[in-house]
Amino acid sequence: MRSICTSIVAMLVLAGMSFAATINVPADYTTIQAAIDEASDGDEILVAPGTYTGTGNEVVDMLGKAITLRASGTPEETIIDGQGARRCVRCNGGIIEGFLIRNGYTVYEGGGVVANGGGVLKDCVVTGNSGYWGGGIYLNGGDSQIIGCEVVGNHAVSYGGGIAARGPCGSLIQDTVVR
Repeated sequence: MRSICTSIVAMLVLAGMSFAATINVPADYTTIQAAIDEASDGDEILVAPGTYTGTGNEVVDMLGKAITLRASGTPEETIIDGQGARRCVRCNGGIIEGFLIRNGYTVYEGGGVVANGGGVLKDCVVTGNSGYWGGGIYLNGGDSQIIGCEVVGNHAVSYGGGIAARGPCGSLIQDTVVR
């Protein structure tokens, strides 16, 4: 009887646990956004080399999920491209690692990346983006981290061509080149 009770408890515990998945783009989903839409907290989205674009206001919106979006190639090979028509990345949580983020555009903040209250941008190159504030990256409060990135050749109408920050911001910028 004791082993039956132990087995039932073990099954109930395992049923309540979720296991992180690795989602591959484009093998599992053809777009980065489709993979993010289906991902759950803890998942990793591994993106193969290629140029990824979108049709909405952003190419990538992390949707506040605690996921990792990682390029499997180098930044020169794995590109998030706004095509001069949309912001590249909206990051409000999670980790984005190893991408070239280019050609983003918005009349608002953060043509390349807008970080609203958190998230990590690691080992990325952010270039050729434009916006009203923070053409490359705009930090809007919170505790975002920019680590090991290169932020070059971006433009802002008002201020912060490379990086601009606003509000109570405990963000960390480390080992990053801004020109």
